[in-house]
Amino acid sequence: MVMGFCLRRDHIFQKHFLKHLRVSRTSQGQCVHCEGKAVNVTSPTGRGGVGDGAQSRHQGCIPSDMEAPLSQLLLLVLGALWAGGNTFETHIIGGREAAPNSHPYMVSLQKAGTHRCGGVLVHQKWVLTAAHCLTNRIEQLRLVLGLHVLGDPSLTYRIRKVVKHPEYKEAPSLQNDLALLKVLSVGEMILDGKVKPSRTIRPLALPQRRQAVAAGARCSVAGWGLTHQGGQLAKALQELDVHVLDARMCNNSRFWNGDITPDMICLAANAKNQAPCKGDSGGPVVCRRGQVAGIVSFSSNVCTDIFKPSVATAVAPYTPWIKKTIRR
Repeated sequence: MVMGFCLRRDHIFQKHFLKHLRVSRTSQGQCVHCEGKAVNVTSPTGRGGVGDGAQSRHQGCIPSDMEAPLSQLLLLVLGALWAGGNTFETHIIGGREAAPNSHPYMVSLQKAGTHRCGGVLVHQKWVLTAAHCLTNRIEQLRLVLGLHVLGDPSLTYRIRKVVKHPEYKEAPSLQNDLALLKVLSVGEMILDGKVKPSRTIRPLALPQRRQAVAAGARCSVAGWGLTHQGGQLAKALQELDVHVLDARMCNNSRFWNGDITPDMICLAANAKNQAPCKGDSGGPVVCRRGQVAGIVSFSSNVCTDIFKPSVATAVAPYTPWIKKTIRR
């Protein structure tokens, strides 16, 4: 990803993508060429939400007075990032299968037996997911818990109630992209209306403080999203190590162009051709062991687009709303 090319040498973005290259400051010019990019909402299937597709209003522009050395630097950077691989040969969640039962809080939100979005069990009665995933009537949706391989025998529950954040805004903005799903109390694994914890099913704690996740923080994401751009869902749960990018960089005109709010988290993987993608929306971002830091929300239609880092909704700012909803 190459933002305004006005990065400090010690900037985290430069460290990750530009390695030891030195970046000089350039003047700003008028945009002479803009190419619109559709955004992949990680919706049930991938602003694109990382679910159903939606068109983004964001555009990437190249200044007319960009200096020649800058263009050469861009070519060097992109060449290094893409060398040895096609960007469509995307290993979405890093291509690494999670150890069975290592994420007992993971939930698969399904329609007619097909995975649509991820979710995270945050209470014995409640699942937290992305609001944009809920495009169907709740009677058509199921929550599958204790799952590792899609299609394997597992515990499936209906949804009793859906509570979207009251200030949720649909695509393309996708602000406050959170929803709580109350588990319908049926089956032998429910005790007094609560999911019974076990080796394969266990809630993940909410953040204890409302403090934002710091840039540079190391986190992980998990899900059953696409394993290749335009490909199939993962059969087994996948996981990927990511780190948090500086919000100011993410808001640069060449990236999300000011659309990243203080309640969002920009994420980047530690290697090329890795990112959350369609089907991973609603899944948890875990930055501190035992706590959910974010919920995967959206990315570019090309999930590994270096100019459109994956974005999650930070959970800490919404903890009071989550706890209030759960107490009702």
